[in-house]
Amino acid sequence: MDPRLPPLNALRTFVTAARVGSFNDAAAELFVTPAAVSRSIKSLEDHLGCALFHRSHRQITLTKDGQYYLAHLGNVFDQIALATQNLAAQRAHRPLVVCAYPTFIIDWLIPRWSKFARESAGLELKFVTTHTHDIDFEKSGIDAAILSDRLEYAPRMSEKLFMANLVPVCSPNYLPATTLASDDDEWGHSLLHSETRPNDWRRWAEANGNMRIDPFRGQRFESSKLMYEAAIAGGGIAIGLEELLQREFSAGSLTIAFPDSKPASCPFHLIRPASTEMHPFFQPFREWLLSEVNTKREPVKAAALQPSGINDRPGFPQSAALGLSQPA
Repeated sequence: MDPRLPPLNALRTFVTAARVGSFNDAAAELFVTPAAVSRSIKSLEDHLGCALFHRSHRQITLTKDGQYYLAHLGNVFDQIALATQNLAAQRAHRPLVVCAYPTFIIDWLIPRWSKFARESAGLELKFVTTHTHDIDFEKSGIDAAILSDRLEYAPRMSEKLFMANLVPVCSPNYLPATTLASDDDEWGHSLLHSETRPNDWRRWAEANGNMRIDPFRGQRFESSKLMYEAAIAGGGIAIGLEELLQREFSAGSLTIAFPDSKPASCPFHLIRPASTEMHPFFQPFREWLLSEVNTKREPVKAAALQPSGINDRPGFPQSAALGLSQPA
């Protein structure tokens, strides 16, 4: 006897033929030919090393070995069918797990989704955050992610949602209004970084042709939210996504650092494994997401710093306020 498990199709054919008592009727039920049923049964008998049926011209009957085998296999396929139905039911009631950077979830996703969720009962989502750009979807149980660090996410399925603008921001009282992006010897030592997005200063520097600063030097924070709070408190100049800073711009707690600053483009993507396409909540969520990114909204424009007395700016380093350069 072959110690390996027999083919599942052969077992299914055997159980069906034994139940209906006919190779012809089994073939009709399985949508195959009677010859295919006969070959499958013969293959299984060769695998097991015993005969499972007594064959006659018009009928088949189980041998003693066949009766024993059927008694122990009879409900296996019912159990498989039940397990499959239960899995489908469980997935139907499992929320769609969506992962994104903390700031994106807090400042962009939740405010928009909360309004939609009130009007659309039955769609259940679970939001989780990430501080990395590499998501192990299967291991972590995540269905979809919204990320922006790469241009493509193969072999996962992905589509571009929108282009965001990277801009330097700071407290309105941090820089003299006349400070330009090209005056990097005055402000280049004051960079704030988010470890979630370690390449943003480099991207902005390249977009502005400004490579005299070290885009990786400065204070670091675990998340963009902490970095923004440090900038609000006068701790330096943060690099942020304009579309995620609307509340700070409206409140006047942050503003664009330089009047001549050119935004750097930053694409956001919706990424997921192919299996997520089968989740009952995914397509409604995707359609809502695409409608949101395609809806034209007037963003709050953060004004460039307005002139005022240098002595009114306690948050700005004294050496920069005097027009002196500090060591890099």
